[in-house]
Parts: sequence; C-alpha cells; structure tokens
Amino acid sequence: MAFNFVAAFLIPWIAGIYLVKKDVRLFLLIAPFAAFVAVIFDVLGFHFGFWQIDPEYETEAIAAMPMYFGIYPILAGYLFLTVQRLRFHPLVVILFFSLITTIIEGTGVWIDLVHYANGWTIYWTFVSYLVAYVVCYGYYLLLKKYVPL
Repeated sequence: MAFNFVAAFLIPWIAGIYLVKKDVRLFLLIAPFAAFVAVIFDVLGFHFGFWQIDPEYETEAIAAMPMYFGIYPILAGYLFLTVQRLRFHPLVVILFFSLITTIIEGTGVWIDLVHYANGWTIYWTFVSYLVAYVVCYGYYLLLKKYVPL
C-alpha cells in the first residue's frame, strides 16, 4: 500500500502543485468530479471482476484510494488546463490524456500491481479512460456555461 500511496498520490500531488498554482479555480471545480468518476468506474470494474489492484483488501477500492484522490484528479486538472491554454481540439487532448493514463496503468500491469480478468485488456482500459475523460469534458462544458472559468 505504501507504493500505491507514493506512486499514485504523493508523486501526482507534487506534480499537481504547478497545476494548483496555475489555476486553482479550475482545479477545485474539476478535481472532485474527476475523483467521483474514477470511483464509479473502478467500483464497477471491481464488481464485474475486470481488474484487481494489489494489495488485495476485502473492500477492493481501498487499494485504489490513492489513485482516486491523486493521479486521476491531477491528470484531469492538467487535461482541462491543456484544453484551455493550448488551443488543440479537445478530442485530441482527451485522446492524448487517455493514452498517457493507459500507459501509466499499463505500467501497473507490467509490474504486477494491476491484474485483469474476465476479458479485460489494456485496450478496454484505454476505452474506459476515454469515456471517463469525455464524461469529465461534458461536466467541464456544463461548468463553462454556468461558472466563469
């Protein structure tokens, strides 16, 4: 669990300091929703037996907690900072961040921290991150409509 904490929470938050300093308002609006989406996707994946994360606990989501509050909200914050600042088409940015997040999880599979089952593959992982980021983008568009960003 110490590895999960360092790799999925501490290191992302160190990288996230720049993000928070650059646009704290955006981060505070996006991060909680991104964490919520991550929890929903992971709980469904655990429930259907698509993946497991080491160390194993009776409540499987405990091992993923550092990710819910670390890497996922930080990456989502950087995604939307990139959308705002770089003028790339949002779909290109979402595809890029989906790929980066998939590579990070693929590293977890490679080091035997994440285990797939029931037909789940790294390709489905990419699709799940793509869908999750698209859901977050929909939330971002809703925010832009009602909240000055």
